[in-house]
Amino acid sequence: MTTDSKEQFNRQANQYATSVPHSTGESLSILADFAALDRYTLGLDIATGPGFTAFAIARYCQSVIASDIAEGMLKQARKIAAERNVTNVRFETIDAQNIPYPDASFDIITCRTAPHHFPDIPRFLSEVHRALKPNGTFLLCDTTTSESPELAVWHQRAEALRDPSHVYAPNPTQWRNLVTEAGFHITHEQPTEVNMTFWNWVERSGTPKPTIDQLHRDFSISSAPVKNEYGIANLDDNDFSFHWPVFTCRALKP
Repeated sequence: MTTDSKEQFNRQANQYATSVPHSTGESLSILADFAALDRYTLGLDIATGPGFTAFAIARYCQSVIASDIAEGMLKQARKIAAERNVTNVRFETIDAQNIPYPDASFDIITCRTAPHHFPDIPRFLSEVHRALKPNGTFLLCDTTTSESPELAVWHQRAEALRDPSHVYAPNPTQWRNLVTEAGFHITHEQPTEVNMTFWNWVERSGTPKPTIDQLHRDFSISSAPVKNEYGIANLDDNDFSFHWPVFTCRALKP
């Protein structure tokens, strides 16, 4: 993650700790189901945020390292772990693109709802591949975007305006290629989506009011294809419901 990402997630850690899309949601259940296909000695959750993915996989691991670049996020994760009485997770500050562990250290590595903030996704995937043991499991989940270049541009612009730490969300085809090119074999894939409302979305990221106003106009005047692709619908109180597509996969290191 960039310095902007670290500052953003330190500042907004409380919002993410109570975010329904992050604390629950279908993507978390999918990754937990993927994790349940095996049992593991040591796991690493990258960009753990408030720790929800680390806690989900902890039931299948002897121990898990929940890592993040933002200490504010780790503070929230420690608090939630204590509340849930999770005792086999420890917390470390780790950059997703520079994992400070030797080759073949982990049986499972997970990363959920974070890579679109990484400036170099191939480097991140290379680090995951290096740090995994042979036959190790990699579970990936992130918001993706449309396969249509025109519709993807609208989405990428909206996310970058709302949160400048957003770098790029690959579309599903690009994700498959990136994971495969990093040396993994994808064994399972399940598309899903994350459902949101406009005001909650911008509040979670602490978006400045002038930018919120601009985004609200963009949602209001969005084209029919954009509305259809992302499920944009008017709600009461000048709000919108919408969704982003989500890419989830289980991959093995040969």
